[in-house]
Amino acid sequence: EKVVPRWNVLILIITFVVVIILNILKGGGAFPSPLGIECGSISFWLSYAIILGWTFWVAHISRKRLIDKHEEKLECNYRYLASDLIWDKQSTLIYPAISSLAGLFAGTFGIGGGIVKGPLMLAMGVHPKVASASSACMILFTSFTATTSYIVFGLLIPEYALVCFVIGFLSTIVGQKLIFYLMNRYQRNSLIAFSVGFVVLLSAISMTAESILSGTAGVDMETGHICAVDQ
Repeated sequence: EKVVPRWNVLILIITFVVVIILNILKGGGAFPSPLGIECGSISFWLSYAIILGWTFWVAHISRKRLIDKHEEKLECNYRYLASDLIWDKQSTLIYPAISSLAGLFAGTFGIGGGIVKGPLMLAMGVHPKVASASSACMILFTSFTATTSYIVFGLLIPEYALVCFVIGFLSTIVGQKLIFYLMNRYQRNSLIAFSVGFVVLLSAISMTAESILSGTAGVDMETGHICAVDQ
């Protein structure tokens, strides 16, 4: 437990790279597929099925490794800490299922998956520092993957993306420095939990206000085909 789980990191990176490659190869409305796959065709949706199949297969392998490791710890009379996660047969199904729903809502409503996963890990009993670091790590992979999808479908506005990237990057640095300073000064890990709760509350208020303003202003939320490209 004192060493970096290189096998887990390797699985994460390989899964990420494979998903990115498949996402690019299948193409989209604004990005022609290098393999000649037509957007909206059977081959296009089959590519999506392959991505899902690959993800579920990796999840299955990872779940088996976690269960095997847990059983080995039980045989060795391993003493779990209060903040340790016990990956048994039940938890390896429940928590990934909740995380999948978090990813679904993040993609549907345009919110960060970390807004859901951060409180989830705190509810699981994960140490606040570990929850914060894990959430930040996951956002790196999930956000980059989502960005490639927006690019191939022509949904990414480069000017907005650049400004939001700079603001998000600088805000992350300031936030990390501030929370570490406060934790070192007051020696309270609960500050991370409060900050996560504040971000979730602020996001909920912002989304509600945006929905109300858009509705009262009569904004027409147009929908179109997944392969349509706005000119």
